[in-house]
Amino acid sequence: SVQPAELTAEAAGKLRWHPAECDVSIRPGWFYHASEDDKVKSVEQLLEIYYQSVGRNSVLLLNIPPDRRGLFHEVDVERLLGLRKALDEIFKADLALKAAAKASNVWEDELLCGPANTVDGDPESFWATEDGVSEAWIEYDLGEPKKFNLAVLQENIALGQRIEEFVVEWWDGKEWKAGTRGTTVGYKRILPMAEVKAQKIRVRILRSRISATLSTFSLFYAPITAR
Repeated sequence: SVQPAELTAEAAGKLRWHPAECDVSIRPGWFYHASEDDKVKSVEQLLEIYYQSVGRNSVLLLNIPPDRRGLFHEVDVERLLGLRKALDEIFKADLALKAAAKASNVWEDELLCGPANTVDGDPESFWATEDGVSEAWIEYDLGEPKKFNLAVLQENIALGQRIEEFVVEWWDGKEWKAGTRGTTVGYKRILPMAEVKAQKIRVRILRSRISATLSTFSLFYAPITAR
């Protein structure tokens, strides 16, 4: 089927997405030492690592060394379960899901590439601008003021990695305020920000290659602070 900015051999070379891997250990080193049982990373530290790896377009490979019994030590297990609980709590409710959306520019097929596709819960649907339009915005209306401190963006990486700079803004009733900003997005970008309560949110793409695409935009409230 016809796609926005159809991937010719030349375009594919410019837009190709490559997965990255982030390797880190839950302990100071890669192997178990009883003297380090009190140095296992905290849930807050693990959460920060998650934001800086998975949240920056990477795959996280977390090393958990077995102890002399051939088992994971109880402290390590406690921290892993704590991390899982924290992630479940943080990402349990997408506050932007099904929000009303409008965009400054849309590719010729509104149904295929409209802004509502970024908040429909389907990771395979996406918004796209017309070919050559590298600056654009999507505005979301949440229906009522909601409290959030975490934004998540995902690109349609089947069409490559395109976004080079963006800003997430919120409407304070008089003007748009910058909440957070970034450069690349790729498969996933998680952006912690200062706590905000707002009804209208805007994502502005400031620079992108060929044309802009966005697969998913989400908002969350994280009661647990990373460090």
